[in-house]
Formats: sequence, C-alpha cells, structure tokens
Amino acid sequence: MNKTNIFLSLAVLAAATGAIYQNEVHETTEHNAHNIQAIQNTKDQEPNPLSETPKKLPPAYDENSSEELLNKLAQTNLNELKPLIESFWQNCLRQSECDALLAELHTHASSHRYLLVAEYPAKKQEFDQLTASEDFNTTTVEKVSRIKRIYTQVWGDLATELFHEEFAFYNTRATLAELTDLSQEMTPDEFIEQLDILSQQGKVSSDAQEQYSIAIEILGTSMTPNELSHLRSQLARRYFDHEQAQAVLVRQQQILNQQETVLSYRQALSEKKAQLQMLKGSEYAHLSAQQWQTHYDTELKSFRKAFFQRN
Repeated sequence: MNKTNIFLSLAVLAAATGAIYQNEVHETTEHNAHNIQAIQNTKDQEPNPLSETPKKLPPAYDENSSEELLNKLAQTNLNELKPLIESFWQNCLRQSECDALLAELHTHASSHRYLLVAEYPAKKQEFDQLTASEDFNTTTVEKVSRIKRIYTQVWGDLATELFHEEFAFYNTRATLAELTDLSQEMTPDEFIEQLDILSQQGKVSSDAQEQYSIAIEILGTSMTPNELSHLRSQLARRYFDHEQAQAVLVRQQQILNQQETVLSYRQALSEKKAQLQMLKGSEYAHLSAQQWQTHYDTELKSFRKAFFQRN
C-alpha cells in the first residue's frame, strides 16, 4: 500500500470513529502531553480539538558530537532552537555532564542564548506547574488563549518564535472550534467554502486529506448514518482523484462493516452472559463456584469461536 492510500485510510478511520484527531496516539513533547491532559473536552461535550499535539522533532545534529551541538545551539535561528535545547538536556543528563557542557556553551554563545538554554529546565517546570494549576474547564477558544498566555508568561517575547509549532497548533484548534460552532448554521456547501477560505488564509491545512477529515468530523456530528455515508462519498470525490476516492470509499465500507460486526458481537455476548447467569441458579445450581466458573468460561469461549466462524 503506498503512502497516499495509507494516509487516506487513516483519515477515513478517524472519521468513522467520530473523534477529532483522536484515533492515533502521537509521540508528543512531555510538556505538551501534560497540557493536553489539562485541557480536555468541556462539560458541554464540544469536540475536543486540543487532543493532539505537534510531533516532537528528531534531533537536528549528530548526538555523538557535543561540539557540533554546542555550535548549533549558539547559531541556530530561534524558531529552530527548541528541539536542540531539549536534545541537549536529554543527552547531558544521561551522560552527567551538563555543567561542563553549559560552561563550554557559555564560550560559544551570547549571554542571552546561553541563559535561554541554561534556564530551560526551570522554565519548563514553571510552565508545567502553571498549566497544572490552571482551570481549563471552558471553551476551546478560551483554553487556547490561556495556554498561549502561559507560554508568554514563562518565556516572554521569545515564546511565539521558540514555540511557533505549538502556537500554530493551538491557533488551528481554536479556528476549528469556531468553525464547529458556525457549522450549525451552514449548509455543507457553505461549510466547505468557508474551509477553503480559512485554508487560503493559512488558518487550517491546505492538505486535501486533512480538509476531508475536518469536514467529515465537523459536519458529520449531527447527521444520520445514511446522511454521513452520502457526505463521505461527496467529499471523497471533491477532494481526491478517482483512484484515491475509490480507496477512501472502499476503506470506509470496510470500517462500517467492522463496526457492525463489533456491535453485533457485543449484543450477542451480552445476551449469552445473561442466559448463563439465569441458568446458574437453576440448571447449574449444583456446581461449586470453581466448577461454575470453568463452565462459564468454556461456554463463552465456544460462543466466541462460533460467532467469528459465522462472521
């Protein structure tokens, strides 16, 4: 399966399960994972567009070369610096040589850059403490505003550049939350037009697969299964070429079939368990607790085997 079809399959899987950006577990930076846990869905059950964070960037240097790392820390542009700082601390702590490397960095970098690196762990701890104490039981837009305010409180004017990926991520989440509210008053065509405008403004991704997933998730919230199926077909043909659209629709049908099988299995299993519990007090009342448990487990094992042989 090529890269495009894999991505399309994941997009449809996300749509079928009905949770914005929640189908996959992404590797996140430690502090972002903490933030997201703090800003879960609000009490009115709005979709939570803060459930996924930007991926942690790989180290942009040879980890075996301390000199190369120090040079990069001293010279790299601010908007590319965060992964280097985090890699510096991960490696120096592992090798127990942070003091020596910081002293050497002081000879390579400006005082301002040196302090940024040296104070990063303490500022990160302050950031974590502030986010942990913040009350995020509010709207998504307000959550985004508060988390950005904490970044700025801790890192000052450097926050926007140093954490530009995080800021872009949160801004997109706020935009999608606002779009979700507006979608209740829009037709699907009006919604797609607005999504296109936001894409042109750089507020949401211009990637076709991502726009497809956004549209499905937001528009599909209040639709019946038949309406949602029709919408998926329409949007697949809008955003993808014929081959890609067919791949999306085939995968969509596979997921729907799987969901139906799971629902059928759960219902049948529940009925089987209820039937066994009824017999426990009558036909099998003479069995000891251990004998009953053995019989119960055997019956359920046979049930599962027969069910999946039929399906």
